[in-house]
Amino acid sequence: MIKYDYQNSIGFIINRIGKSLINVIDQELRRRFSITFGQWKVLIIIANGEGGLTQKDIADKLALEGPTLIPILDKLEKDGFLVRKMDIKDRRINRIHLTQKADVFLNDTIDCVAQIKKVCLNGLSESEITITKNTLEKMWHNLQGAFNLRFSLDDRSGSNSVHESDSNIYISTNGN
Repeated sequence: MIKYDYQNSIGFIINRIGKSLINVIDQELRRRFSITFGQWKVLIIIANGEGGLTQKDIADKLALEGPTLIPILDKLEKDGFLVRKMDIKDRRINRIHLTQKADVFLNDTIDCVAQIKKVCLNGLSESEITITKNTLEKMWHNLQGAFNLRFSLDDRSGSNSVHESDSNIYISTNGN
């Protein structure tokens, strides 16, 4: 039988850092803000949406099924972070908007995540970070092209995104 050195596999290494980063962010968000990483991602997606997003918009951006998203939205609404408003053009659709409470809250959580990112990137030069990001993006595009995947946290071609700098994460609605 052929032995596979999975510990030196690029996929294993990417998976290990991804899971570790999500785990640390989730622990810190729970400890400091009583919110999960999954709830935080939903808030970030809504914050980046213009004019409120539908449940389907949010589910698509996070590659979640609608039924998986409903309890997250219900919890965030109960906690006062979002409201559902009927779409003025189509009363069958609810648009989901952040509350003022969420706006202030998100600034603090984004600072928390930026601190974790700073620890994660400690000792790496800007050049190393740029090369790593570009390489991972190329790998992502390779998989997209070869396997017609539909998942994208920020649609990669859309105008809304979360931008990162050395110590902060900025929510932008103009793609810059």
